[in-house]
Amino acid sequence: MSKIRTVVDSNGVRYDLIGVLGRGGQGAVYAVKGGRLAVKLIAGGNQINREKLRNQLMHVRRLPLQELALAKPLEMLRPPYTGYVMELLTGMIPLKAIVFPPKGISPSKEWYISSGGLRRRLLLLGRTANLLAQLHAKGLAYSDPSLANIFISKDCEAHEVWLIDTDNLQYESTPRKERHGVFTPGYGAPELVAGKSGVTTLTDVYAFAVLAFHCLTLAHPFIGNMVDNGEPDLEEQAFAGLLPWIDDPDDDRNRAHFGIPRHWILSSRLVETFAQTFCSGRVDPKARPSITEWMERLYAAADATITCPSCSASYFFTQPQCPWGCGATRPDFATAVFHLWDPHFGPEGGVLTKPKAEKSQPVLVGHGAVSDGQTFLITRRLAFGITSGLVNEPVVSVTLSGDRIKLKSLDGNTYVLISPSGKQKTEIDQREKALRIVERQESWRLHFGDESTLHRVVSFELRKGDGA
Repeated sequence: MSKIRTVVDSNGVRYDLIGVLGRGGQGAVYAVKGGRLAVKLIAGGNQINREKLRNQLMHVRRLPLQELALAKPLEMLRPPYTGYVMELLTGMIPLKAIVFPPKGISPSKEWYISSGGLRRRLLLLGRTANLLAQLHAKGLAYSDPSLANIFISKDCEAHEVWLIDTDNLQYESTPRKERHGVFTPGYGAPELVAGKSGVTTLTDVYAFAVLAFHCLTLAHPFIGNMVDNGEPDLEEQAFAGLLPWIDDPDDDRNRAHFGIPRHWILSSRLVETFAQTFCSGRVDPKARPSITEWMERLYAAADATITCPSCSASYFFTQPQCPWGCGATRPDFATAVFHLWDPHFGPEGGVLTKPKAEKSQPVLVGHGAVSDGQTFLITRRLAFGITSGLVNEPVVSVTLSGDRIKLKSLDGNTYVLISPSGKQKTEIDQREKALRIVERQESWRLHFGDESTLHRVVSFELRKGDGA
């Protein structure tokens, strides 16, 4: 903006707009001088549009969204502007800030690491998926997920996520003709672009997959060499779902020779999920994974990362050395393996195994990793299998120091730690306690439930960082 623009709300309060925070499918969001507020200006300032917006905001205010991290509409703007004032946490930036570097900085490996690296991106995307999942559980579609409409913590050590543009929220039960096809170019599902559908939870999933791929790889999933070097109409075809995605396993016409190498930043489950969305899900919306599946797989991938002591990059513990160019060997780390404990399995209960499986294969329900000197948080998702709402609430912290892990309860509850023989027990509470672990040997199990009920347990194993 060349100068400060002033707008006035319906109560006569004036707001000085000091810069664009993001642009979406309908308009732009501006920062407000000296406050925790933002203003959305919507293109088209006629009376009909203002009345439609007023009705939509009244509708959004009645929705049961109090507990969600949404930038809620506060007041309408007076003419000649069409828009509204919204609340917004301070210290937030649009998601595009970790996809497109500031002016003068190239999208290098070093910038990728300095802007939070792999683990932070996975956590932020997992939180975004969790927010969308909570909306979908209420029968609501967000309508326009994009890099400009999702805000994240500016601090690289924080992982807060907020959704703005909540005026676009719509019930899926709304008649199709009244569900507006709002989308940001490049993120709209093919059926939205073609005008064959209004917004749905399935169009949300498609847009989320596009922005997730963009955030992780720094490459748009449909802007390959063919599109990047071709005529403008090729981009239109790509965004309409008429061209293969850049990693299509069966069609290499639109391959990309740019972006972060996939094996550095995508787990095998994430590769499957992207392929499912952009191959069969590109033409059949019902073939797309749910947003809850996205959340679970993103968090699982984040749990499987360790930190390089040389360059501070995060990467999957299955890799023998840091892939980000420093050449450092994988550090010592410990794994946290989660199984189901069945009190009726065996004479005294035990880890549940798969029926008819060879070698009594245990039922694995989660895993994590922590490198030496680092801390891993066991959340409600891992401890209790929670898949909605407060999935990130920490339950127990696990810190690795040499051949010992230090355990501490973070939720005020006490958990029981039982030796492999079952003869020794100790309690894990708010006081930190140390446990020695041995390489590739069964350790004590931490129980997240009463011994008389089916619950989850976690055991720890030391892994040497020798590249083996």
